[in-house]
Amino acid sequence: MHIHKLKSKAKKKNQEKYLTKRKIQKKLFLSESEFRRLCIFKGIYPKDYKDIPLKLRNKFYKNKVYYTRSDYKKLSNEKIIQDFRKIKTGLKRYKKYKLSLEDNEKCKSIIRNFPKYKLDHIIKERFPILVYAVEQLNDALTAIIAYSFLPSNENIGIKNNLINQSIILRNHFHYYTYKTNKIKKGFISVKGYYLQAEILQKKITWLIPHIFTPYFDKSIDFKVITNFIEYYVTLLRFVLYKLYRLDGLSYPPKEYTDLKNEKLNHLAFDKNFITKEIANELEAKESTEQNTLDESEIPEFEETNQENEINEPSKNDGKKKKIETKPIEHDIINNDNTKSVKNLFKNHIFYIHSNMPFDVLSIIILSCGGTICWNSLYSPYKYEDKNITHEILEVSGENMETQNSNKINNINEFAYKRSFIQPQYIFDCLNSNKILSCEDYNINKTLPVHLSPFIDDDNYKDLVKKDEYTINKMLSEDPQYNKSIPKNKTNSQNQYNNYNDNENDMSEDEYNNAIRQKLRNDALNNQMEAENENNYNPQNSIKQENDLLNVKKISNQENIKRNKLALSKKKRKLYNRIEQAENRQKLTIEKFIKKNKNKKSK
Repeated sequence: MHIHKLKSKAKKKNQEKYLTKRKIQKKLFLSESEFRRLCIFKGIYPKDYKDIPLKLRNKFYKNKVYYTRSDYKKLSNEKIIQDFRKIKTGLKRYKKYKLSLEDNEKCKSIIRNFPKYKLDHIIKERFPILVYAVEQLNDALTAIIAYSFLPSNENIGIKNNLINQSIILRNHFHYYTYKTNKIKKGFISVKGYYLQAEILQKKITWLIPHIFTPYFDKSIDFKVITNFIEYYVTLLRFVLYKLYRLDGLSYPPKEYTDLKNEKLNHLAFDKNFITKEIANELEAKESTEQNTLDESEIPEFEETNQENEINEPSKNDGKKKKIETKPIEHDIINNDNTKSVKNLFKNHIFYIHSNMPFDVLSIIILSCGGTICWNSLYSPYKYEDKNITHEILEVSGENMETQNSNKINNINEFAYKRSFIQPQYIFDCLNSNKILSCEDYNINKTLPVHLSPFIDDDNYKDLVKKDEYTINKMLSEDPQYNKSIPKNKTNSQNQYNNYNDNENDMSEDEYNNAIRQKLRNDALNNQMEAENENNYNPQNSIKQENDLLNVKKISNQENIKRNKLALSKKKRKLYNRIEQAENRQKLTIEKFIKKNKNKKSK
């Protein structure tokens, strides 16, 4: 065979490696929606035009979508394609008996036996090991939690069935995280609340959005989102089943209807919040059964820990009392940091107000060994209980008069018994693995800077630590600060720290805190000025100017590229030729200048 014919055959083979979207749809007899759904389930995505080699780009078009032949083989051997065809035939039969024949009994039988498809085999193919599935839970959790807050609207593509499933799986995952003490970090942002957990020595971060009223934009295609969530739901269900079994828990967990009606979400699966209710009901009914509880026995349920209840289940659990939790290898391999986080809020009781993010705070506090109470019959402690150590509240100027007026009047009663804090305190304690002082997080105070713990840049962390060190040092060594404060005010601070019952010291403390804030601002300004004077170099200024020039050049080049796309092919070719001629002229001029310099040097 001639060489030219061999080359032509090789080109055809290389061109056949890539297939268009329409060709694959015609071969598999699929519509666009079915093909898109199948690609999402299998994890197959189209190839970019730039990925195609330069030799073969002449016969390909930028506007078309291309897939490889290996992707086509994966799709053609899929079982779900037969299920899609059965669904089509089922819809045709239903329309026939409903419209033309009007046989309602036959329609009901078709609906009962309507075909369905499952994604179990796809997940087993894509994730043969559990660790691979756990690594990809970041996107799955954020998508499922965001979808659970949407209202159902099937005209747009939001399905009510998937919303209910996403709510259930969200609560199962949150219950697992705080029950096994997996949460390690947290951060408050504009989007919502970021949380990080460590499962099977893999870090998982997800987002819990703020409560919002959803706005449906026409540019968003919710049908595509439902296809992704249909896949994520099955993935998360598989992962949760395995994780519950590894930690000795039964899946799905038992849900208590009374707590579910109170909309306690992940707390509806916990026994600690159902025992108080049972005790109150039995006392009201005055029943004479064996499981009745006296008044002396009620506080024992309040003080019990979560771990004791797992190891010693109640009598009403039936056959489940034979299950015993055993330590597993991935639980035994723990550092000192993990043990400190588990017992961070031990012997601390937090009262959460209604205007606070209850779900997020409850997950963090319970995973760190603390206890929770709130305004409800199912809370283990009431608001007036003396055992409460902290109260989470965020009061603004408007709410002082309206919403929280009754509770703020009680602050003077509990001012020296419990500490009133803002929710940022819990996130900062979790990130620093310490119990911080509550003075900087009191009500109606400017909070300290809330830094994200997910930054891996060590230089950024070192700068923050240096700033904190210099400010504290300047405040401690400043003689003006010690002179400006009289003796009476220093005595009032000591009285506040010793928790005396004088109510008049509250105004003096606020005055002292205002002085501290002013001095901190002055110290920061002096520090910045001193650093600028010491670090000034003429070379740095020259470098900054050069950087600005480079940025301008890059911006001009980007604008030229954008304008090129708007031109036609002929004009674009002319422009490229002009650029090539200009570059040649520049090179010749540079060579001529170099020759002259060499002659002069000789």
